[in-house]
Amino acid sequence: MENGEMKNRQMIQSSDRIPLSWKQAGSTLFLQGTLDRDSLLPLWQQKDSLLAQIENIDVSGLEHVDSTGMALFVRIKGDWQQSGKALIFSGIGERLKILIALYGLQSIFADNSPEKGRSPEEM
Repeated sequence: MENGEMKNRQMIQSSDRIPLSWKQAGSTLFLQGTLDRDSLLPLWQQKDSLLAQIENIDVSGLEHVDSTGMALFVRIKGDWQQSGKALIFSGIGERLKILIALYGLQSIFADNSPEKGRSPEEM
């Protein structure tokens, strides 16, 4: 495969990804779309105000999470634990479970519900 073909394929793949969005319902923050190095910055910049009243982050709506997205989750979880707050990630799908296992982060996410979270409409 030539470099031009590879670049074209990467552009198509990244343009097919659903943009990151979020919605708060009660004490749950629902994430949807793609959480990667290209979409992470707006969430990172707003994390303190967004997460002030959050006890649960529902990730069942995420289509894709890369290592930078995983690093964000680890940082947020660590910050909450350090401040004595409990934070749960719900709706962890098979792909994310694999990423958690590959990075050896099972202990960090051990207190999380294995079931899919509820959609904002079900709240």
